[in-house]
Amino acid sequence: MEIRSQKLSEFFNIGRDRGWDVEKQAWTVHSLVNPEGRVLTLGDIMEGIPADLPLAKSGNRYGYPPLREQIVRSQRYEAEADDVLVTSGTQHANYLAFATLLEAGDEAIIESPSWEQPKVLCEALSVRARILPRRRELGWRFDLDELERLASPRVKLIYLCHPSNPTGAILDESELKAVCAVADRIGAYVVSDEIYRGLEWDGALSPSVVNLYERGVTTSSVSKTLGMSGLRLGWLATRDRAFRERCMELKYYISLHQQSRLDEVVALAALQPARYWELVKKTMDAARTNYELVAAWMKANGVFAWVPPGGGFLSFPRYDLDLPSWDLCVRLLDPPYRTYLIPGSCYGHEGHVRLGFGPGTPADTIRAGLAAVDRFVADHRGRPPRP
Repeated sequence: MEIRSQKLSEFFNIGRDRGWDVEKQAWTVHSLVNPEGRVLTLGDIMEGIPADLPLAKSGNRYGYPPLREQIVRSQRYEAEADDVLVTSGTQHANYLAFATLLEAGDEAIIESPSWEQPKVLCEALSVRARILPRRRELGWRFDLDELERLASPRVKLIYLCHPSNPTGAILDESELKAVCAVADRIGAYVVSDEIYRGLEWDGALSPSVVNLYERGVTTSSVSKTLGMSGLRLGWLATRDRAFRERCMELKYYISLHQQSRLDEVVALAALQPARYWELVKKTMDAARTNYELVAAWMKANGVFAWVPPGGGFLSFPRYDLDLPSWDLCVRLLDPPYRTYLIPGSCYGHEGHVRLGFGPGTPADTIRAGLAAVDRFVADHRGRPPRP
């Protein structure tokens, strides 16, 4: 298996190398890339975690049973605890799904723009990736007729990131059911990466594919909703027990069957349904200031324009400058601007940038970063910055 570096991971490395102080664990640039919720501390959820907890493996190959029960309840899955396989994060869950379902010569439908992992896995597994474009004029949704045309008999998997990374677009239940109907016609699975589910700006929880389709596979974790990315714990949920069993067997040869007992106990405390939704509400309340700062800037700046995200803390605005997005973002990292954005070319969409505004980024950093972008635009065009 050959894994090739992608532009997105390369630019993440550039941003870290130029803008992250390893010793202080802090940004030295105005970071406008954060997709995560408030970063919680152990003290925020420590109640009920025993100090004498053994730092051992959990001992259950599917994941600690009470944790799987709380995952189902907190995420409002119409499924059973036995439909959940605990993993070491969403990427681990996605890998298990792809590696279990796909063989060389198969086809998979992958949306774009989207997270880079599915495309990388298709390349590594010698699977043809058929690209389903999300379209700005459709609010960063995709054309369901176009999906239908891509759905050949060789397609074994349709991948979605829902809510979307990097656009923040959300599908409603009728749209997600339509995707499942296309998959059902050809006997394919729908793998829905729902790591941003629960962060919807209108307050209505977006639909989950595990609730709608027998071959629906939901993957997720606590890294975005709760800002617990240092806790390497996620899950895969599906009502297809035979498929879940195959994923569990593959998991053994990657990370052994068991998870860290510490990770499971901390996640269990955070995923108690009442506590979980209280923490999510605090995250959304904290994020609203940043969202409103970015929304006001989008209306006023005259160069960058967005489709407001429906969920999550990412957006994918286009811009009106005669400058490739990679060059734009590299130059923004340099003095005097010192601001970190992600080039749209990393997602295959030139003329755009990924802009994040998660509540882990202070509002003052958002203000300073947006002001620095204004200054760069004025310098590039040879004009004074807007007041």
